[in-house]
Amino acid sequence: MSLLENHYPQIAQISADFKTTPKLSLLICANLRNLRFAFFLFLFYSLLAVAADIPLLRVEGEPAADPFSPSWLKQAPVAVPLYPQTSVPPAMKTGKSSVKVRAQRGATTLALHLEWADRKPATERGIGAFADAAAVQWPQRPEAELPYIGMGHRGAPVSLWFWRADGTSELLAAEGFGTLTKQPAGGMLARGEWKNGAWRVVLSRAVAEPRESLPVAFAIWNGEGAERAGLKRLSAWQTLRFDGPAPPRDATLPGKVARGKRLMSERGCAACHSYPGNPAHLTIGPDLTYAGGLHAPAYLEASLREPSKIVVPCRACFVEQNGQRISIMPPFEGSDKDRADLLSYLLSLR
Repeated sequence: MSLLENHYPQIAQISADFKTTPKLSLLICANLRNLRFAFFLFLFYSLLAVAADIPLLRVEGEPAADPFSPSWLKQAPVAVPLYPQTSVPPAMKTGKSSVKVRAQRGATTLALHLEWADRKPATERGIGAFADAAAVQWPQRPEAELPYIGMGHRGAPVSLWFWRADGTSELLAAEGFGTLTKQPAGGMLARGEWKNGAWRVVLSRAVAEPRESLPVAFAIWNGEGAERAGLKRLSAWQTLRFDGPAPPRDATLPGKVARGKRLMSERGCAACHSYPGNPAHLTIGPDLTYAGGLHAPAYLEASLREPSKIVVPCRACFVEQNGQRISIMPPFEGSDKDRADLLSYLLSLR
């Protein structure tokens, strides 16, 4: 069973029914007057298309700690897009980039090799000085609900392997924005080297025998640009694939992007959210400029259906009631077609 099937039961059933025809278009489903069925099929295959699939190479002994080891550099990397963090302050507005990821599994250790361009290394920390840094994020309970990409959310915590270019590394945990706490190192190791305009970093830790697949996400900070805390570039959830064939990547969006963009204005989304083409540049709700690049379709759909389930602590977008954050955004009450069109537009933003 794939990562996505583990997290969304409706998707698991659809996948089982369509294993032999993964490219079946949503148009066929719609013609069969089963739009809801088509909608969930859309969520499954479009989510596969969003996230990169990172294969894990099994090696004899343990993965090399040296980022320039030939055992790493001869392995083909997967390029993972990185987007500015725009949901909460301090936030970035521009500057997409990418990180090349390699993964290896030894007798007892799981290791990730990250490589990204950086014209000038920043290795010192002090007053007004910030070191380059990188982090790998994992769900603490991978069999449960997939955490919010930004440091998890209440009931869905994450662990982070954090490396900084001043030579320090930490194991961290979080359960939403503002909850980051340091954990015992637990054998987590990290080593990075800069050469010829690029950082190469290896992060590793002893782990139990892995699952078939595991969600993983990445973040990079450019210290020379005063990036720290929320000023970072991050990825969407990716799939670290331990064994078995890669899942299908073809996806057909069922909705109409242009109509979805019109619905953003007609349904009042433009009154709170910033997104391309909205001249208001509002900050009441989360910035949606890179919504399709950072967020899974299932998360975006859930945000429309139940806005208070995961509330991002943005300015004036929620109220406190009995210790709970309640979003000021009302649940979306449109038709399945409206929802598909709106989601298709949001997924186009990247």
